[in-house]
Amino acid sequence: MLYTSCILKAAIAAIITLPSHDIASLSKWGPYSKEYFGISHIQDLSSATQVEFCLVPGIYRRNVMVPCALFESGVHPWEASADMTRFTYRYELEWKDRVYVDATYNVIDDDSVLLEARCVNNTSEVQNINLQLAVRKAGGTEGQWTPELKQGEGWFTVRYPEVDAAYGVAWDYPLSEVRQWRCAKLEQLMPIKVHDHVYKDLKGDGKGHYTANFLRPIVLKPQSDTTLRMVIFKGEKPELSFRPSEASGEIPLGIQLLQATLLTNVVYPIDAFGEPIRHFCPGKNWNSLYTWDCGFIGWAMSEIDPGRGYEIIRQYTTVPEEEAPFVHHGTPLATQILAIGDVWERGGCNMDELQEIYPRLKRFYDYMTGPRFRKPSGLLETWNIFYNSGGWDDYPPQWTLRPQKELRSRTTPMVSTSYYIRCAKILRLIASHLEAGAKGRQKKSFTADIKQFEADIAAMSKGILDNAWDSETGYFGYVEHDTDGTPGSIYRTDKGVNFNMGLDGVTPLVAGIVDNAQKEALIGHVFSQGELWSDCGITAVDQTAPYYRIDGYWNGTVWMPHQMILWKTMLDIGRPDLAKRIADTALENWERECEDSYNCYEHFMIETGRGGGWGNFSGLSSPILNWYFAYNQPGTVSTGFGTLVTSAKWSEDKSSVEFTLRFDRELVGKDVAVIACLAGGPVTKMVKATRKPLTLKIQ
Repeated sequence: MLYTSCILKAAIAAIITLPSHDIASLSKWGPYSKEYFGISHIQDLSSATQVEFCLVPGIYRRNVMVPCALFESGVHPWEASADMTRFTYRYELEWKDRVYVDATYNVIDDDSVLLEARCVNNTSEVQNINLQLAVRKAGGTEGQWTPELKQGEGWFTVRYPEVDAAYGVAWDYPLSEVRQWRCAKLEQLMPIKVHDHVYKDLKGDGKGHYTANFLRPIVLKPQSDTTLRMVIFKGEKPELSFRPSEASGEIPLGIQLLQATLLTNVVYPIDAFGEPIRHFCPGKNWNSLYTWDCGFIGWAMSEIDPGRGYEIIRQYTTVPEEEAPFVHHGTPLATQILAIGDVWERGGCNMDELQEIYPRLKRFYDYMTGPRFRKPSGLLETWNIFYNSGGWDDYPPQWTLRPQKELRSRTTPMVSTSYYIRCAKILRLIASHLEAGAKGRQKKSFTADIKQFEADIAAMSKGILDNAWDSETGYFGYVEHDTDGTPGSIYRTDKGVNFNMGLDGVTPLVAGIVDNAQKEALIGHVFSQGELWSDCGITAVDQTAPYYRIDGYWNGTVWMPHQMILWKTMLDIGRPDLAKRIADTALENWERECEDSYNCYEHFMIETGRGGGWGNFSGLSSPILNWYFAYNQPGTVSTGFGTLVTSAKWSEDKSSVEFTLRFDRELVGKDVAVIACLAGGPVTKMVKATRKPLTLKIQ
């Protein structure tokens, strides 16, 4: 079973200390609120409480802009440093960039943060701005309590029940006062109290409490700007210290926005085995665990902060003493395994950490390829733990099967089996490397593991190749099984058309198990305009299929995650030209949309080329960062899944690199592609895979 009994769990907890699933590299200060864009402080990680601060600007005596993170509130994560000591939100008070405020939070130390509010007027009229910095306690006991408030000229402090410290705000602006807001949702009370110019105690539903300073009016002459500074602190005594940190370097706006969104989409508390943890989520609208999304998040994070990328990958894996074989929510694809090669190459884990993560990843793999999900045919069927096989919510055959529970239980998609074949090959490659590296260290043998992977690969591959190929459409299909588990026909529409003309139907290409004719047919579908290829990139459903539609969530749109996996696959099969086509198309569309909307969307709609879905999304859109770094960030080496970069020595100026490659045994004798981004730009090298590690120099 996936979960052990509470009694067994308690017994285990009594005799061992389980590893934490928190992201330990994060500081006590961070953008951890589940509801607002701002900064929070966690005094005690085990308490599940935090003290939150958020800036609320507005046009004086006209409106306010509450930075709600749960709908498009006009506030955009704008910039963030890799170490998360500096991050900025842009408030578009008058679209677009006519009147705006950039709020930058600079973490000074464990007890203080400098907030810089740069107020900009790009109009020909005088503007009156107001600023309010609101503070509240989140978590713990909610209700009609009032914090202990102390205040003086240019400062206030508050003390909350269940929080063992005072918190305060200090500022240097003469026209100010302190007000209290008695409500659960600031965005519900503040806008309707804009014209309450007298009272300092504003009453709403009484289900929460905010304390805020009120700086007003801040007069901005035409075509001018001014910066106001405040200090957020923990303790009793306010100290003004205006020492801003350095801004980040120049990068394209779309990359800047996605990096900021990725880094600020972190929430607390999330429960993991009874432990409140900090967690990088796909978007604050989904402040919960997401297994396959967070594999991509860790993958992209390894480009920004390799150590934290490894932490995110590790967060979703477990040790045998824990109640579950992995941290599961959502689509049960082990993207953590797909990501680990790049995380390793970027420096996210050393040899000791690779030895630590390998058995945890194998535990994930073993469970998902075990008897609970593998049919006698060798094909995997995971519907009984989640409705979604590949993350594609309305993918036509998956959607049609969903209400047909009996038929669905007998019908297998391709993505589950194909991706776990690829996972087996990745783990086999890592096991071979660990076995070679363990000589003289721990002398651990991985022979049994390697034999297991080989048997699994053979069984699952046979299941696909014997049962799923549809020569009529040139796609692999869902496979129906009899009640005794015997594979039968391909799942088709009422009119007899293969229901799998889409991304699922090409996933055996990712597994690396197809013959040359099948490979060419699948590549043809992926890169043919009007089939899977569009001006936005690779769509989920073939545009010639009778069940293709333009108004779906995945059906009729382009997403990044499976494109990332196909990009790596193109390097595996020696087609770097096609890999670059995927990356260039995605980067160009992303930059165009971000320049226009300042949003980081989930997907692109084929009919219009515009972004759609949640506007502050970083989960499945994060491969954009991987592609940017692969071709634009000197010091980056990129390979397919079957090539492991085991060492890389860069020249000081990044003009050359020497690295060692280890190849999956099934690639030996075949041409594979390697991309090295040097100081002068990306260089693509074709190499023939060898049985022994290969040392290569690129300059």
